[in-house]
Amino acid sequence: MAEPMKVPYGETAESYVARIRELAGTDRVGGARKVLQEALHHFPRDPVLARWKELLSPAKVIGSVPSIGLNRDAELLWLDTHGPAYRGKWVAVLGDRLVAYAESLKDLAAQIEERPLERAPLFHRIPD
Repeated sequence: MAEPMKVPYGETAESYVARIRELAGTDRVGGARKVLQEALHHFPRDPVLARWKELLSPAKVIGSVPSIGLNRDAELLWLDTHGPAYRGKWVAVLGDRLVAYAESLKDLAAQIEERPLERAPLFHRIPD
């Protein structure tokens, strides 16, 4: 399924990149990774192949906050239902209600600090 294409000798770094781009562009990431591995064996210092290695490497979690066990279903439903009306804005949602919204996270946090709430609201930026 995701097998790299067999290519005759005389391969260049550029031809490997073309094959990798073709495979990755058609959702054959496994094949692209195999071709990349072969290419790096022949051209270990090529900067374009090094960049492809970064792009095709598995995702890494660089940090996370432990869950506090809150059920956020109501907030997520609110975001699905009402979020589009706040495109480009930061919102603070608690349960099924909007607590505050602002242009920046800093402004939103300042608004929330002024209000006593029963628990921390969910902060989310609605994409443009």
